[in-house]
Order: sequence, then C-alpha cells, then structure tokens
Amino acid sequence: KRQIVKSLLVQKTYSAQYPGDFSGGVVDIRTKSIPDEDYFTAKLSIGGNSETTGGDGIYYKGGENDNWGWDDGTRKVPLNIQRLTSEEFEDTSYPEKSNLGASFYNNWDIYDKDMKPIYSGEAELGKRFDFNYGQSFGILGNVKYTNVWNNTIKDIARYEFTGVDGGSNQTVDYTRWITKQTVNLSGFINLGWEISQDHTLSLTALNLRQSEDEVQQDRGLSSEDDVTDGTPVESYRLQWTENEITSLSLNGEHYFTNLSDLLFEWRIVDGGGSREAPDTRTYTYAEDNSGNMAVVHPGNQAAGDLRDVFQAPDRNYSELDDEIEEIGFDIELPLEFLDSVIKAGYSDYERTRESEDRLFRFELRPGTPQYIAWMTPQQLFRDQNWIDQYLGVRDFSAGQANASGIFPFAESSESVEGFYGSWDAQVLPTVRVQLGVRSEDTEIEADAWGGNTEQGTDNFVTQDYSDTLPAASVTWEFLENMQVRFAWSETVNRPSLLEITGSTLRNPDDQNLYRGNVFLEQAEVENYDARWEWYFGAADEMSLGLFYKEFTDPIEIAKVQAQGDIFTWFNADSAELEGVEFDVRKDLFFATWFDLAPVWDGFRQQATVSWIDSDVTLLDSGETAADIPLTGGRQISPLFSNERQMTGQSDVLGNLLFTFQDYDLGITATLAYNYTGERIILVGDNNAPDIIEEARGRVDLLFKYLLPWGDNELEFEAKAANVTDEEVEWTQGGQLYERWDPGITYSLGVKARF
Repeated sequence: KRQIVKSLLVQKTYSAQYPGDFSGGVVDIRTKSIPDEDYFTAKLSIGGNSETTGGDGIYYKGGENDNWGWDDGTRKVPLNIQRLTSEEFEDTSYPEKSNLGASFYNNWDIYDKDMKPIYSGEAELGKRFDFNYGQSFGILGNVKYTNVWNNTIKDIARYEFTGVDGGSNQTVDYTRWITKQTVNLSGFINLGWEISQDHTLSLTALNLRQSEDEVQQDRGLSSEDDVTDGTPVESYRLQWTENEITSLSLNGEHYFTNLSDLLFEWRIVDGGGSREAPDTRTYTYAEDNSGNMAVVHPGNQAAGDLRDVFQAPDRNYSELDDEIEEIGFDIELPLEFLDSVIKAGYSDYERTRESEDRLFRFELRPGTPQYIAWMTPQQLFRDQNWIDQYLGVRDFSAGQANASGIFPFAESSESVEGFYGSWDAQVLPTVRVQLGVRSEDTEIEADAWGGNTEQGTDNFVTQDYSDTLPAASVTWEFLENMQVRFAWSETVNRPSLLEITGSTLRNPDDQNLYRGNVFLEQAEVENYDARWEWYFGAADEMSLGLFYKEFTDPIEIAKVQAQGDIFTWFNADSAELEGVEFDVRKDLFFATWFDLAPVWDGFRQQATVSWIDSDVTLLDSGETAADIPLTGGRQISPLFSNERQMTGQSDVLGNLLFTFQDYDLGITATLAYNYTGERIILVGDNNAPDIIEEARGRVDLLFKYLLPWGDNELEFEAKAANVTDEEVEWTQGGQLYERWDPGITYSLGVKARF
C-alpha cells in the first residue's frame, strides 16, 4: 500500500512517546494525508482451500442478507419477548408462556451445503487537487469485500486424570465438524488539506466489519468415567457474530521554521466497536435406554452422565458496545546542541464498554410422551408441541447468575491520562543517548450483575494507578558500519476490560468460557535489551539481540472450579522471560558471484530466529489456589504445577524469507517459512497437565506479475498458504487433545491500476 502508507516503524524496545502498557513491541504505521498523484485501482481474486472448496459443509437457514454480513432481523429476540424483563418472563404462567416459547423462529435443523470458492473484491482511489499559494486538497479511499467458506474437521479427546502419576481415562472421543462463513466488509476515506508546505490537516473515517456464521457438529462417544463404555452423542452449535469497528479522527501536522523547525502534531479521535451474537443455539442428542437418540434437557439424566455436551437446547442473545475518545498532541524540537531532539506530548484516552446477555433454556415438561424427545429440533419445537404444553422455556439470564456466577449485565471503563518527555542526543561522535520518562494516571472501573447480585455490589471494582515509567538507551557506533545498543525501561501490563469485568464470554476460537476477575491488578515489567548490529551492504544487515524481562504480578490464566471448562485470569507471583534473537538480511548477487545473467541478481533473503525461555511462579510461598480471590466467590482449580512456561509463549520462533524481484520483467516471487515452537495453549488443573500446542512449520508462496497496459498497469497475483499441508495438534500429557488439518489455501487475483 505504498500509495497510502507514509511511514512504517517497527520498534522492539520501549520509548516514552508510546503508551506505558507495553511488553513486546510496537508497529507505528502513518498514512499519507494527500496522494502523490491521481490513481484508481481495482482488484478481484478467487481461491479456495483443499479441505473445503468443492466439498460438503453444514449450514442452517439464516437471513437474506447473510452474504453481506448483516442479519436481517431473523435472529433477533421476538418483539413480544423484548418487552419483558427476565423476571417478567419467568413470572408468566402457562398457557401464556407457551405462546412466548412458540414465538421464537424455528430454525434449528442442519443441512448439507456445497462449499463455495473464496472470493474478494477491492477498490482504492486517490485524487489530488492543487491550488494557488502552495495549497493542495486530496482524497484517499478504499473499500474491500471478502467472502470465505471454511471447513475444519477435528479429532477431539478429553481425559479424566486419576493421580499425580499421570494415569488417565479417556472420557470423550469426538469428531468435530465446523463450517464457517466469514464476510469482511471494510472501508475508509481520508480528506487531506495541505494549507502550505508546513501545515496539513486530515480527516479520516474508518469502518471495519467482520461477520461469521458458524455451525459446529460433534459426533462420537462421551462418558463420565471411560469412553470405552461411552454413550453415542451428537451436539450442535449454531452461531452468528457481527463485529464492527468505527473511527473518526481529525489530525494536524505543523512545522514552524521560525521556531527552529519545531514540529507540532495533534489528534482528536472518536471511535467505537460492537459485537453482536444474536440467537446462538446449542443442543445435544444422546442415545437413551431404548436405543434412540433423545434430546438432552434438564428433565433427563443424560447430561449428568456425560462430558462435553450441551445441558439443554439453549438460545443465547449477546451484545457488546465500546466507545473510545482520545485527544493528544506531540511536540518535536531539534537543537544544534549535541545534534539533539527534544520530544514532549500529552494524551487523554477514555474507553467505555457495555454488554448484555440473555439466555433462554428449553426442556420437556413432566408427563411428555417419550417419543417427543426423539424428534428432530425442527419437529420438536413445532407449534403443536407448544399447544400441547409438552415444552417448557426459562429466561435463564437471572438464574445462571445465581447458579453459576455467569452475570448477564456488565459495564466497564478505562481512562488514561499521559504526559511524556524525551531527549535524544549525540553526546559523543560515536555515542548517542536517548532518555525519556512517561507519567500516566489510570482509572479502571468495572461491574457485572444479574440475578441476586445487584449493580454496584459484589462485582463492582475501581482501580487507580499513577505510574512513572522511565526509559533509556545508549547506541555506540564502535566501527563505521557496526554498533551496539543497550536499553532499559519500566512498563506495565494493565488488565483489559475483558479480563477485569466479572462477566463471562464464550471464545469463538476454542469455544471455552472466559470469565473476568474483578480482583486483578496491573503487572509491572522491567525490560533489558542489548543488540549488536552490523550494516555490511547497501541493504544488508545482521543483528544479534539479547533480552530479559522481569514481571511482578504477571497476569496469567487458570481454570475455575465449575461445571464445564471456565477459564479466568489472576495475578501470579512473578515471572521471568529471557531470550536471544538473531536476524540477517542479505541481497544475493548470484549473477555477480557466478558470472550469470543479470536477472540472477534479483534474489534477497531474510532470516530471523529467536530462542526464548520463560518461567512463571504462580503462587507465593505458603499460598494455595484457594487463596486467589475470584469473581463470584469461585475458586481456581488446584494448580498442576506452581512453575511453568508463560501461557502462549513458544520456546523457539523462526522466519525465513526468500524473495526474487525484477522490475524489468515485472516479477516478484516470495517463499516464506514460519516455525512456531511448542507452547502452552490452555492450562491444566488438579492432576491434569497443561494443553500443549505442538511445534509446527508453515510454508507460504506468493507470485506477482506486473505488465503495462497502455498508460495503465495490470498485476496478476497467485498465492498459496500452508503448501506443505501441516496439521495442527494439541496434546495433554502426551496424548491427543485436538488435531486438525487447516488445508492449503490458494487464490488467483488480478489488479488494474489506472
């Protein structure tokens, strides 16, 4: 996107101009206010996946606008129920309650579907208007649409671990089939005004939408004790999710040449985000004593005798809304003294969030004939069964808060006011020093309520932090093309609004429930970095870096003692992370080295490898898991070990990139290899080991061909991802936990530039 991007900075060490919530790195992308020239591009592409395209998927009947990423109202709570609170719904008696139950749209059944190709379209516009007195006005715009169908078939196993010796019994043996349609629709427009060479204003509007329609089917055996004597089950989940991010920002950039080339930049941002998951449906059928598949519901015992099944037919409606406001400015002043630069700035950031869940649970009422339980969902929830009052429904929103601490209503907010100052100076001909400090005042407030828990009571939390965060670095150029850098800084990791709000959400990626913890505190991080750098060619470089991070009160994750898998966050005692990173980039002049045709000088390689060792101490001396305070009065399950790797941290990471580019031929080709070492993906509890994502490599290919087309250009593109068809495997105690083949994803595209 060279027509849009003005500058790109990747920084792995902390500097005071960035927010203090920092532990890894930052990518600072700045866009142009005005295009350099007029242009218009249009791109179309089509592709597929080896595990999906041309095969069969599973789906249900949704709305008419699903392919555009909008629910047309099909999945909304019926209007007559919207008018009732949860308490009013529960107070309704039969037969009126049967009328409420029958008003839900009856669309439970699953159908086969031919899997469509992946397709996308994109258009981009740049227009520049030049006026007298050096003024210019510009428009930059982009809109993109993608529609992706994906099939994932997983082997699923779950275990009951019987003792510290690692013995276990398998309780679940499933084949999980997931068909997902993902629709992305995004757009932005930027209006820029160059008042003069030194003063620019820009107004940017951004909208990003992603909608996912997902059907999950589990088939196999489930047991409370041992799957060899398990019960055949079929479970289904139907979930539609709409995610949207909006942003409107006004920015100014001003150079004052009469004030020693002082640069003043300011911004005003108004944005927000939303997540809607209307009418997520779940249900399970299990073989009963008659040998028929019967619906699982609270009136039978199947759910209590099985693992990893849905307890009843449920319909869940959830909404989440975020609002974000920020104002800020930055000042940069170059000085002749020591060839130095002084920077200072201010920012005021506020974010608020509201969420609401409403859960309806269905069951067969006492006295219902047995054969009713054998009906398919579409038959089961037909009007006649409501008329006969065979079916019951509860607004479980209040009841679940009382029974399990899953609170349906939540509000939270975060405000951060920050100031910073820094000084960057060439103190010696070969030594440059950067010193900075950032001051941040933070207030976090969160609450979750429902059922017997009133707003502003048990789950209400407010936290105030005042942090002074220093940063320093020294660069010594001991040879003309070689230098070493040393950096030290203090930063923080604050709990996110998700992590500190006492509500519970289902992660769409792993389908587990995650509950916030109102007792979370921010973690403090001390960062040390050392890097040797050698620039031995026009575009050739090599570096070796050492890094060490020390965490106080790191935020970790664990299981809650509750029915089913619920994960939460807590403050561990301490953690350390240390590692080595080696990076090399080199142009490969094969033509020069081996006396070949000039085209052979177009190769370039880049390689990065990191070795990382992390260790987290979960509990202080004398503490047990029962000492950790959690939302809703629950406890963390006893921890399998008091020391382990940090969650999600691989021990080895590697990237290898080979590129060929020839501007005369119009060819660009890239081969990329990425390696991710094993890492803890989910934590275990009691005698259960952690769930490990095994090491995995991946190869991606890209080919582009650019050719003139009159006064315009055409670019053909071919891409393939995971070309070696590597599987993803999770294990627990050396045994299979989950395994699936993401397949080879490929696409062909054409782009025209006018």
